[in-house]
Amino acid sequence: MIRSLSLLALLVPGLALAWKPVEAGKPVSPGKGVFAVQLPAGWLYDTSSNSVLASHDGTVLDQITILITPHAKAFKAAKKPSSPTALPEDLAESYVENLQADQGAVRDVTLLSTEPAELAGRPAFRVHLKFRAPDNQGGAVIEMTTLGTALESGLLLAVYRAPSIHYFERRLGEFDAAAKTITLVGAPQPK
Repeated sequence: MIRSLSLLALLVPGLALAWKPVEAGKPVSPGKGVFAVQLPAGWLYDTSSNSVLASHDGTVLDQITILITPHAKAFKAAKKPSSPTALPEDLAESYVENLQADQGAVRDVTLLSTEPAELAGRPAFRVHLKFRAPDNQGGAVIEMTTLGTALESGLLLAVYRAPSIHYFERRLGEFDAAAKTITLVGAPQPK
């Protein structure tokens, strides 16, 4: 896999400097450094934006994304509010409605489960969804697990997505382990 990505990096300008291999025991942070996460060993990651993007087999096959979305942009497609005081169950409902409303990005969204969770030491939601990718992206059935919690600055989301066949279950445990390591940097921790 690393060899394939290395070859791709040579063919796509700018990509060569973006992807880095995960170093065991070394947490990574996005450009603004508002959170840190220990990603799974053997994965590659990119922090060139204000998020962390990681993949083991290629972003089409498995992908972890961790980001903070400003409250004003969190649920634009569903036209739902988000705020620092929003309850996790309300955020979960709005998150699912937003995916269902954004038909250009995904289609046939099905909620498989929703439950309370913890993310970065805060009360959070966890949703498990299945959807079909757009035809121009192959139309594959994709599964996605998202953890989310409200911060003052926006909605912290940890997302794992992969095709249902062969890939989703294979790396779900690695995502869960990584999500447990997410910590806020430079912000007061909840009591």
